[in-house]
Amino acid sequence: MDVVAGCEKHLYVAGSGMHEQAISLSQQLDYFKEYIQRLKLAKGESVANEIIAEALYVFSIGTNDFTLNYLVLPLRRAQYTTLEFVTYLIGLADAAVRDAYHLGARKIEFTGLGPFGCIPAVRTLNLDEPGCCNKEYNQLAMRFNAELQDAVRKLNGDLVGAHVVYADTYNVLSAIITNPSDYGFEENVAQGCCGTGRIETSVFCGLGEPLTCPDPNKYLFFDSAHPSERACKIIADEIINTALLVFL
Repeated sequence: MDVVAGCEKHLYVAGSGMHEQAISLSQQLDYFKEYIQRLKLAKGESVANEIIAEALYVFSIGTNDFTLNYLVLPLRRAQYTTLEFVTYLIGLADAAVRDAYHLGARKIEFTGLGPFGCIPAVRTLNLDEPGCCNKEYNQLAMRFNAELQDAVRKLNGDLVGAHVVYADTYNVLSAIITNPSDYGFEENVAQGCCGTGRIETSVFCGLGEPLTCPDPNKYLFFDSAHPSERACKIIADEIINTALLVFL
């Protein structure tokens, strides 16, 4: 579940590159309620409750909230200081997990933010140090992650029978950016595979499009905002072998 702060009614489509309406976080929870009722009708209440309790619930909040909302829209920055916005997002995260818990969720993973100051689009727009990671944005990601981990600890203390884990993506991505050859990436990690690799996203990029490079697995980023499939696999393997190990 990926919510854009201040958009409890509307979300940006993650990875769409366009500001479209998507399913709101509250609507996703409503769909979950509907699913539970259908599952009970199909399997019976006892079996349904077991399925709900044994399922793994993965939450992700923050990246689009900062990169497509707070850091680019003056209105949001006028409403909140940076630290207030972090606190606001953490509050949404906390509430979402509690709502899922009250619906029967017990195994919950919350993914932290990666160093979004190093994505190609942000590097391109970094006027102070063109082509370099935006240190301020990365510090913001680290602050969010620290508060998220505090929230996860509190949730584990409050929600009896639940197991909430924090999944780190910041460190593994930072390690790849620092030493790309150690992870088998041959190309410049500051650029994506698509087009110039600096600003193009979404509909302008695709495996069948002329703008896309012939071997995206050599790149950390597929386009100017999203990791390549190979990078995502590295991140997923890291999460499975660390945060999710307790559930396996």
